[in-house]
Amino acid sequence: MFAKPFKVKSNTVIKGSDRRKLKVDISAAFPALTANELSELVPNKEELNLERCIYPTVYVLWRYPALLPAFTTWPPVLDKLIGGADLMLPGVVTHSGLPCVNQGECCSVKLVNNGAPVAIGTAAVSSSEMQRSGMKGRGVCILHTYLDTLWAFGDKSGPPSLPESEEQDVSSEACDQEDEQGTGTEAAPCSDEVIHQVCTEADELSLADPVQQELDTELQTEDEQISPQELMDALLFQCFLHALKTKVKKSELPLLTSTFLRNHMFSCCPSGKQLDIKRSSYKKLSKFLQTMQQQHRLIRVKELTKGVESIVEVDWKNPE
Repeated sequence: MFAKPFKVKSNTVIKGSDRRKLKVDISAAFPALTANELSELVPNKEELNLERCIYPTVYVLWRYPALLPAFTTWPPVLDKLIGGADLMLPGVVTHSGLPCVNQGECCSVKLVNNGAPVAIGTAAVSSSEMQRSGMKGRGVCILHTYLDTLWAFGDKSGPPSLPESEEQDVSSEACDQEDEQGTGTEAAPCSDEVIHQVCTEADELSLADPVQQELDTELQTEDEQISPQELMDALLFQCFLHALKTKVKKSELPLLTSTFLRNHMFSCCPSGKQLDIKRSSYKKLSKFLQTMQQQHRLIRVKELTKGVESIVEVDWKNPE
């Protein structure tokens, strides 16, 4: 999925209620996460990109390697996965058994002798079907791997050296038993029906649920705590970053700051929002750009003509 470069089409400020809903959805999808771990994954005031399906990145799995059931393969296979291939069953190491998964269930792929996942995908078939097929055919449909463009969107760190999971892999007999008892019903790939089911289950969580209770306690006053000025500051910063990443070209520099605001930042403002610097804590464009220069080191502003400022340099390699 991320073998080729991707573009971020738009950004928007995430409201406290949306952030809380996302936490509940993640908690429903990955119940092994504690409330503290959820807060680390979804901070209260940090930029988020929200999609309808929730898949962890390799960065998340390096912090929580047991989050997903994992298949093991040989190191040479990683090059094939990075190149866009799916994990085929003949390449799966089975001496310790297989994790118990249903068709369409999110799972990870790790290498022999290291517990750090290097790929994320969905099971092409259930574990019991893998065994019945004699380990032939497609095993995991790969969505994201170490060294792909989504990985490059992060800090570009390498996989840590993690010990193998101490949990016993579930045997095919156990998976077959679950199938017979009706607890291992195969799930369809991420569809509207599955998404609706997860969201419905999340909505029906009892307030007595300790995770839900803690989330509500933590975020119930968040919307009131964020002032209109803070929201405008966040929108301003969001439009600024989006404009630098998608609008400004090196050939345009030096670029008048007024032109940057009028032609680039305003065009990056999400639909339904209105960018107004006077309603922010900065009040003036010059003060905002000075902050971006001094605190974030994203740009360099210079007065090329008396009283007229221009952006003369942009640090496109800045991780922000």
